[in-house]
Parts: sequence; C-alpha cells; structure tokens
Amino acid sequence: MTKTVKEIAAHIGATVVGDGSLVISDVASLESARHETLAFVESKDRAEMALTSAAGCLIVPTSFTSDLKTLLQVDHPKLAFAEAMRFFHPDHRPTAGVHTSAIVAAGVTLPDDASVGAGAVIEQKVSIGSGTVIGAGVYVGEGCVIGAGCVIHPNVTVYSGTTLGDKIIVHAGSVLGSDGFGYVQKDGMHHKFPQIGRLIIEDDVEIGANVVIDRAALDATIIKQGTKIDNLTQIAHNVFIGEHCALSAQVGVAGSARLENHVTLAGQVGVADHVTIMEGAIVGAQGGVPTGKRVQPKQIVWGTPARPLTEFKTQYAALSRLPKWRTDLAKLKARVVELEAKLDKL
Repeated sequence: MTKTVKEIAAHIGATVVGDGSLVISDVASLESARHETLAFVESKDRAEMALTSAAGCLIVPTSFTSDLKTLLQVDHPKLAFAEAMRFFHPDHRPTAGVHTSAIVAAGVTLPDDASVGAGAVIEQKVSIGSGTVIGAGVYVGEGCVIGAGCVIHPNVTVYSGTTLGDKIIVHAGSVLGSDGFGYVQKDGMHHKFPQIGRLIIEDDVEIGANVVIDRAALDATIIKQGTKIDNLTQIAHNVFIGEHCALSAQVGVAGSARLENHVTLAGQVGVADHVTIMEGAIVGAQGGVPTGKRVQPKQIVWGTPARPLTEFKTQYAALSRLPKWRTDLAKLKARVVELEAKLDKL
C-alpha cells in the first residue's frame, strides 16, 4: 500500500512542507526508516537530528521547518503518527458471522455485522452491539451487555451481569466480573460474603491481557470512559476508577478504593482498601498507598508508604548516604575512645 505525502496530510490534517507528490510505502522508527517511509519527532531539538535520518518524510511540530526533507507539520506529532499508522495498517476485523463451533444460547439475537469466533460461548439474555468481535474461546455469561464496536480477544471470560460500553478492547485471558475477595471471619474460619453486585465498564476503555476486575459485593465496580489498563492488573470489588485514568502493568487496587479522573498508576503500584486518589495525581512505580490514605489532586507520590516526590527524593538520598555515615560514625566513636583514654591519663 502506497500513499502520497499529500494524501497522508489530508488524512491527518497536516501542512505539507516540500514535495507533496512523494510516494510513501510505510511508517517506521527513525532508526529503521528508509527513503520511502514516514517517521515522526516530537520536539524541535530531535527534529534537527532527524533530518540526517533516511526517512523520506517526517511528521514534525508546527514550529519546525526545513528544506532538507519533506515535512508534515502538525500540533501533536505522535498522535498524528498514530493516525498515519492506522492509515497504512487498518485494524483487521474478522468476517461477520458465527463460527460453526461457537455456542449461542437460544433467543440471543446477534447483529449482522458482529463476529463470534471458534469455541466461543454466549449464554442467555446477552446483548451484543453492532460490529463487535467476540474472539475464539470467549465466554459471555448470562445477562451481559456488550456495546457496539468492541473487540473481545480470545479466551476472555465475562461473568454474568457484566456491562461493557461501546468501543471497548479486552485482550486475551482477562476475566471481567469475577467474585471479589470478600469473607467474614468467625471461629477462626473464613465464611464467604456473597458477591452479588455488578461490573460496569464505560465506553472506550482498553483492558490488557490477563487482567482481573471483580464485581462488587452489593453495588457496582465501575470503570469510567477512556481509562486504559495494562496487563496483569488486579482491580478488586467496589472500586471506582474515573475517566481517562492509566494503570500500568502489575498494578493492584484493593476493595473500595477510589481513583478520580486522569489518575496515573505506574508499574507495580499497590493501592490498599478505601484509598482515594484525587484527580490528576500520579503514583510512581512500585509505590504503595496505605489503607485510607488520600492523595491530593495533581500530587506526585512515590515509595512505600507513598509520600510526596520531593520528600521521597530527600529521604532516598539520605538512605544512600547511610554506609558512609556509618563509617564516619565508627571513626568518630574510635576518636572519642582515644580522647577519653588520654583524658584518663591527665
């Protein structure tokens, strides 16, 4: 598939500087670019370096210009490059229809443009929206609602009563709506507390591979629109996650925690129960937020227990000096002993 620079510019809303008739065959990184490929840079400084690359055309910030290479000027180069990638590599959608080995319960009506893969199971009273893809081996429990334009990749399990909005992507092996970890202790034994609530996931959420999101005990676990959840993440019962949050790999969020809009949790963050992380806050990698703590809006916290980044840096710097301080202290103690011995002789 080839496109002219002019065609690419029209698709991504860019201004052409240079040869609009130049033919581009693909997208590439700066390191692997060839004369017929398109690359991008986000900053003016890197744009200067990119001019020496082999790329035939560059997507650059609007503030940068040069006559050394054909350019596409945009406000947000990385986002524009993502659009260009889709232009050259459109999403593959399987042929509409139900595979002969899939099991669809009696009474379930599927849209004509939906696709159900091999070995998938769709139980009674399920609703599936237009254009949705149900991958091979997916299980959709009774009474689930899955909106339009969703992609449910192979071997996902969607427990009964779960609601998914439109344009949701769920990657392979994830489990949605499983029982929360709820027990009542009596006489040294754990008695299961029934998990009869729901899981509601709103539009445009993407869920990575092998993620588990539990249903609520009584009400609903809620993931608001636009949130992105990376692989191997655990979200417990009764959790509320606001709009456009980002949770990196191996994050764990305990029961009844609340994340407001635009919160970022870096890799391996642990959030204890009944925590509130307010809008725009960031928890750094491997941070641990203890039970009941409230992280303030737009605050950046790090470490375990999580504390403000400036405080963490000061404490960590002090910690790194401990070996030297220990050596210095030993020398001082030896000197004190020496001086005391001299005093005794006076």
